[in-house]
This record gives sequence, structure tokens and C-alpha cells, in this order.
Amino acid sequence: SRKLKDAERRYSVHEREMTAIIHCLRTWRHYLLGSQFVVKTDNVATSYFQTQKKLSPKQARWQEFLAEFDFALEYKAGKTNVVADALSWKAELAATRTTSSEAQLEGALLGRIREGMKQDPVAKHLVETTKAGKTRRFWLQDGLLMAKGGRVFVPRWGNLRRELLKECHDSLWAGHPGQERTLALLERGYYWPQMRDDVEAYVKTCLICQQDKGTNQKPAGLLEPLRIPERPWECLSMDFIVILPKVDGFSSILVVVDRFSKYATFIPASKECPTEKTAELFVKHIVKHWGVPKSI
Repeated sequence: SRKLKDAERRYSVHEREMTAIIHCLRTWRHYLLGSQFVVKTDNVATSYFQTQKKLSPKQARWQEFLAEFDFALEYKAGKTNVVADALSWKAELAATRTTSSEAQLEGALLGRIREGMKQDPVAKHLVETTKAGKTRRFWLQDGLLMAKGGRVFVPRWGNLRRELLKECHDSLWAGHPGQERTLALLERGYYWPQMRDDVEAYVKTCLICQQDKGTNQKPAGLLEPLRIPERPWECLSMDFIVILPKVDGFSSILVVVDRFSKYATFIPASKECPTEKTAELFVKHIVKHWGVPKSI
């Protein structure tokens, strides 16, 4: 599956259905070529696409692509195709599971949250502050501390917070989302201080996510050897060796290496060696004897 692009969101209903079909056939093309199969859709108009006489340029390109396959389009009512619809209903299910209404929090979880309110010092302080009318951020409702948006305050007691993190990240309906999506699911119904930090730590330590999800960083390039200089002291490398025992007022060493001959010069330096002092040492110990290099 994938998200619709901006232009695709403006398609008509049956064109969006065809976009999904085209995407699936392209993805599984190597399995489907040379085989007979049936594509079932819950959109009546889409089921007649192969016999449509007037085509737009875009639909003509689709028809050209579909001609590679040996398949039939069949209509199947959505109410009898609930298995396929389960994927598109995931977000609605998540919203239902994370709502803060008492109907969704009934039972053991609701009782444990009320019990935790009596044990968590922070929760007890917030309850007292709320009863005294010193804050408008919270209010009490049926023994629960409610926050902005009707969210339930979850005390730091037992494994309450971790269980909610697991429910909104590890469960089948959640599907191991990233940090932002997991946080969004939690924030629909619950609240506690530093929730973002807890979500970040939990997702980063999720073994399944670390094993199965690819990195979103650009791959590093291949290592390439440096060009070999044509003559000595033409190209130099230099760096500092620091945090050494202090001798005669010096606790660092400026190391300059000729890349052609690998000849190294070790120059004593102070712990704090600013740019001007480094340039002075370089001129005194290197340029004075070997001349100005082409590159460093």
C-alpha cells in the first residue's frame, strides 16, 4: 500500500480504485504475468473499465499496461469484502481504541488508573491543586483526573504507562508506527508529563522496528583513496594529540605528516592552541624548512 499523491487525491472514485489496482499489479507483476487471475472491486464503475469505450489519455495508458495481464474484473459489494477493507479501517479502529470516554476505559484499566491516582505523588498533588481551584488545566470526573481535550491523566504507577505504550505501538491494530504516529495515538485519549520522551525511548528500543524498518538516511558513499602527491611536501596532513601529561608547559602535540614520504613532524603545543598560534607553529617548523604546501 502507499499514500495517494496530491494529484491522485483529485481523481474520481473509480479512478482512485483503478490507481490502487494498477499499483498492485505493478508491485506483483513478476508473479502475475503468464497466470490467470481475478481482481475484485467494490466499485461498480471500476468493474466495467475494460469495456469502457471512451478513454482519457491517462486511462489509455492504464489500458495499455493492463493488456499485459490475463485477468478479469469482478464486482464484489463492500459489505461482503470486509477482509480487504480491514486495512483501510485501521485508523478508525485506532481512534476507537484510544478514545478517552469511560465506555472505552471501563473494566480493569479504569480501576487501575483510579488506584494509581492514590499512589502516585504527582497525581495526588495535581488532584489537591485541582480541588483547590488553583489550576484550569485539569478537572476531576468520576475519580479520574482529566486534561485538555478530555484526556485521562495516567499516573506513574505499576506498568500502566508502558502497557499503553505497548498497546499503541506493538498491537496488531497499531502496526508498529513511528514516534510521531505512536504519540498521536496516545494523545487522543491519555496524558502524562514527558509523554513524548517516553514514546521516543520506547520506539527506539523496539526490537521489531530495529530489525525490520529501514533507515531514512541517505546511504553513505563508497570510500575512495586520496590522490597520491607527485612530490614531497606538496600535500600534508595535520592533527592534534591532546590530553597528555604536561611537560615544560606543553600538553599537546601538533602532528604534521607529508603524504608523499610519510615523514612526520611532532611539534609541542599548549593545551589551548588557537588558530593564530597553530599558524605560527606551522610556519616556524614546516614552511621554514620545506616551503608552502599546495594542500593540507
